[in-house]
Amino acid sequence: MNKKSHKKKKRRNRNDGRNKENIIEADVATKQNGDAKEPQIEQDKPKQDLCYEIKHSDVMGRYLVATRDIKAGEVIIEAPAVVVGPCSGCGLICLGCYRELDETSLTKCVGCKWPLCSSSCQGLGKYTGHSTYECETLKSVTPDYSNIEDLKDSYQALAPLRCLLLKKEDPDKWAALSAMEAHNDIRRARGDIWPMNDRNVVQRLKKWDLEYDEEEIHTVCGILEVNAFEVGVSGANARALYDEAYLLAHDCTPSTTHTDAEGRPARPLTVRASIPHRAGDIISLCYAYTLQGTLKRREHLRLSKFFECSCLRCADPTELGTAASAFRCPRCGARVLPADPLRAPAPWRCARCPYEMAAAAVLLLLQRLTDEYEQIDANDVAGFESFLTKYRNVLHDSHYLFLSAKHSLSQLYGKVSDFMIHEMSEEQLNRKVEICRDLMKVFDVIEPGYSRLRGITLYELHAPLMVLTTRDFERKAITKENLRNRLKEIVSYLSESALILGFEPRHSPEGLMAGAARHALSKIKTWEHIIGKIS
Repeated sequence: MNKKSHKKKKRRNRNDGRNKENIIEADVATKQNGDAKEPQIEQDKPKQDLCYEIKHSDVMGRYLVATRDIKAGEVIIEAPAVVVGPCSGCGLICLGCYRELDETSLTKCVGCKWPLCSSSCQGLGKYTGHSTYECETLKSVTPDYSNIEDLKDSYQALAPLRCLLLKKEDPDKWAALSAMEAHNDIRRARGDIWPMNDRNVVQRLKKWDLEYDEEEIHTVCGILEVNAFEVGVSGANARALYDEAYLLAHDCTPSTTHTDAEGRPARPLTVRASIPHRAGDIISLCYAYTLQGTLKRREHLRLSKFFECSCLRCADPTELGTAASAFRCPRCGARVLPADPLRAPAPWRCARCPYEMAAAAVLLLLQRLTDEYEQIDANDVAGFESFLTKYRNVLHDSHYLFLSAKHSLSQLYGKVSDFMIHEMSEEQLNRKVEICRDLMKVFDVIEPGYSRLRGITLYELHAPLMVLTTRDFERKAITKENLRNRLKEIVSYLSESALILGFEPRHSPEGLMAGAARHALSKIKTWEHIIGKIS
């Protein structure tokens, strides 16, 4: 699935990595007598306890359907990882916990000499990290620390290798993995993916003198590409396969949300209903990034998941009324939308006048604007605001590039230098409120219910409202009744945010935000001696 978290973009500095010093060895000899046993999540629930069943169609393949009513927030699936490994294209990371490493100061595994974060890494000796059988296999493959770039490239072969090792080391997990779809015929016909995997994985394993069948290697590459979830709260450095969860159908307005418990044994994935389901409803998640327009989402799904999405959002030129892909007409200012969003070459037309854009012109414009947007530093408030101002006559207010800029601003206002929440002017506070409300209008449609995006934005919305309310109260510019109404509104935002983000791991950024929301709620209760009961 490679379902991404909604995180700020991160820039990395690359260097040639030569002549690295200060490399110390981690002693894992005590773990070489067998992998530490990880308690397993109970996967085989009695059939009557399951709230879903597996169905099949020629169009969708296998997918999950609710067998009874499911409440929002209810756990649908909790499954241990089948395999966990580095993401393709990641930097230099620890093989045990997937943390990014400083190239100038590495710890080496005493067994295989591959990079670790420390000699006490929590992932040593575990199948979800650097297992003893992987260590034994890599003993004959000494990494070349004089060529860091090649070492990074070699990480592309590690997740497939971990899959292949299961055939001997854990036949049950190998059987679960083998049931997943690889789309070999489609991938083989493509001129990019198959040769790339041959170069980066098949030939690499051959170079390492590891004897595996080429077709089998390509198959596990395909299984990872089609079914893996990106996992980890500190960045997408790892990907994992999960039984059952890989059967969730795709929809660009997903009905579930999911979290992985990085610190728990077997690194389980928990899938929850973000909205209520009725018996017979398809249970879905989004394989793409919901904060993208239809062109980009469908391109991602076509290139990396090998299907053409025709969900309700993709089929609707307005994207369910959000106008998340709409341009502004240069003639009359109305919305310019695709004539047929399921046909990429279709022209784009103004909803009010005869103005029309060719699909090729749309792609060129989008690429130019995207390139410019991606040059903005992740903490540059003025840069994001300037982008919004510069293209206000080109892009609709809720165009996905504007949504991305506003999403960043919603979290920067109140938290970065010169824009700390209690130092912000009334104008700046109202700007943050406006941005959060703009986002909520769209998130309520594209990620409805108990979604991470909504939970974070609700928390961000409460902060400026609370500061504005407090300032009005202190200068006696608000009546007691207005104060009560404002606090009720703030309490409703905090309560829902605490509920949604409370599903996240406690020490993740979202989990900490849930704690902050609960703390803020308790502080608001102190106002009740002034205005009476709030809720």
